[in-house]
Amino acid sequence: MAIPKSVTIAGHRIAIKRQALDDCYGQYRHDERIILLNSSIAGKELALTLRHEMVEASLLLSGVGWCDRYEQEAVVRCMDEVFFPAWERTRKKLKL
Repeated sequence: MAIPKSVTIAGHRIAIKRQALDDCYGQYRHDERIILLNSSIAGKELALTLRHEMVEASLLLSGVGWCDRYEQEAVVRCMDEVFFPAWERTRKKLKL
């Protein structure tokens, strides 16, 4: 599966890189606007990890990730308006 070099979430370009990660499948580094994906995973596991890290990015970019506590409606709106549009664009590139 070819992973895109970047995704756009809430108008921000987020780079995607594969590298060896010792303790996780992936991580989103907000200050660097980058998603790191473990080079040892592939297939559906890779796609689901990318989706998970895109959710992390969506929450931080929308401001929800900085709340002391999560309000359900805020999270739902973030997913509806920020994450799912970004995921659908990426899913089409991945041909899932």
